[in-house]
Amino acid sequence: MVSGVKGASAGAVSAPWIEAEGLEDRLAQADAPEAHRAFARDLARDGLAIIDLGDELLELCSRIDAETRHHFEAGATRVHDAWRRSPAIREMATHPEILARLALAYGRKPFPFQSLNFHRGSQQDVHADTLHFHAEPAGFMCGVWLALEDVRPEAGPLVYYPGSHRLPVLTMAQAGAAEGTTTVANYNDLYGPAILRQLAEGGFEPRLAVLKKGQVAVWAANLAHGGSRIADPDTTRRSLVLHYYFDDCVYYTPMLSTQDRQARRLPADIATGGWRWPRRAGRRVTVPVRQLAAAIAYRLTRRTPRF
Repeated sequence: MVSGVKGASAGAVSAPWIEAEGLEDRLAQADAPEAHRAFARDLARDGLAIIDLGDELLELCSRIDAETRHHFEAGATRVHDAWRRSPAIREMATHPEILARLALAYGRKPFPFQSLNFHRGSQQDVHADTLHFHAEPAGFMCGVWLALEDVRPEAGPLVYYPGSHRLPVLTMAQAGAAEGTTTVANYNDLYGPAILRQLAEGGFEPRLAVLKKGQVAVWAANLAHGGSRIADPDTTRRSLVLHYYFDDCVYYTPMLSTQDRQARRLPADIATGGWRWPRRAGRRVTVPVRQLAAAIAYRLTRRTPRF
């Protein structure tokens, strides 16, 4: 049973509720606060929705900042999976308000699988996460962005294109790469220009997410987004990014997949410290031995503490 949703089992939901017909009917039947329903409507409309819990997350933001600051003092520009050594990040990743809103919006139970910490704006090129993280059925993945400090306009805020999550998923093949030849070079040369053309042809306009400390932005998997230009190099934009998958899906990396081979993933489960096996209709699907070995090695080398 999905929390807050009457009569919806994970296996029965074939598409995220925010991307399917009848969202309002489903929300009307849900045992959920109006704030959660409004969140689902915003996410369905724009592909990005803001969660504002007032002062509730301020102390947690300060703890996350304190537990990760040493990485940046040592020269890091971003920190991958600091949740393994940061109790505060794990607390944020499994926050009941976040999990409940995602469960309502998607109709399946979410789990956090990755964290990224930033000290400054990323200035990352516009992209959709569906090229890097995807699921089968499609759409069961999302990003969550927590502002650890007030975001200043000159610090390179998150930029996104409202409504672009409803565009067709752009693949590397559609961007012009030959199958199986994706590299960092042709990703930069082909994908970026292709998605900007797609947005221009669709008439989508960019918007900046200038959040206050403790506010959270959630975006759908196929939303076009990135990091805007840093106008003042002395500014910081301390933030935490979390990525979530949902129960009973096949998880894979489209950028590394071909028509004949799906580059399946064994995503971590931040709530347990283990990982989630990809499933189709409740049954496990095969994962390449290399991927399984890499997942085991990654877990052992990161020395994840018991929860």
